[in-house]
Amino acid sequence: MKKILLLLLIINCQLSINNCSAQSTILSFSTLPASPTTNDVVKVVASLSFTSGGCELSDQGHTTNASRTEAYALHCLGMLTVICPNTDTFLLGTLPAGDHTFVLSLSSGGGPAPCTPGIVIDDTDSITFTVDPGVGIHNPDTKAADFSVYPNPAASSIVIDCGMRILNCELKITNAIGQVVHQSAINNPQSAIDVSSLSPGLYYLTLQTGEGVAAKKFEVIR
Repeated sequence: MKKILLLLLIINCQLSINNCSAQSTILSFSTLPASPTTNDVVKVVASLSFTSGGCELSDQGHTTNASRTEAYALHCLGMLTVICPNTDTFLLGTLPAGDHTFVLSLSSGGGPAPCTPGIVIDDTDSITFTVDPGVGIHNPDTKAADFSVYPNPAASSIVIDCGMRILNCELKITNAIGQVVHQSAINNPQSAIDVSSLSPGLYYLTLQTGEGVAAKKFEVIR
C-alpha cells in the first residue's frame, strides 16, 4: 500500500510540477503611468521569472475593493529546465485618489494551456502606489492653482488663501479612498474650513473655479 501511495505521489509531481516545489517568482512591479491621476487608466505590470521553458499565461484576473486589488495569474510550464522571463499586465481602469495596494498571487502548472495549478501558490507579492487627483486644467496660463492651504498638517481647521482675488468657486475635500467628506462654495480670498470632524489622515482639496480646476494635499493630525 505504501509503495502505491509513493508511486501516486511521484506521478502527481511529474504531472503538476508546482505540486513539488515553487516554479515561479514575482520579480518586480511597475504602474502605467508611473504617477497616475484620477484621469488615467491605470495598469500594473508584473515582471515574472520561471524555472521551466514555455511559461505561457493560462489564466489571470483581479477584483478591486475600494483601495485594494487582489489579482491572480496562472502560467503553464514545459519540461525544459531554463529561466523563462515573462510579464503580466493587469488593467485596473480609473481609480479614486489616494493610496492603493495591488496584491498578486502567482501559480504554475505542468503541461500546455489550459493547465491545472499546483497545490500551493508559488509566490505572492504586492505594490502600493498613490493616485493623485486629476486637475483637469486645459489652459496652461490658468491661475486656478494659485492658492495655498494652511496650517498643514492641521488639527481643527484649515485656511484657504487665494491672495487678493475674490473667487466664486466650489470646494471639495476627498479622503484617501476618494470619498467626498466636505463640499461648499467659497466667495472670499481667505476662507476657514472646519476639519475637526475628519479622522486623522491624508486628504485632497479641489477647487473648481472659472479659471480651471486645481488640487492640493493636506493632512489632518490630532
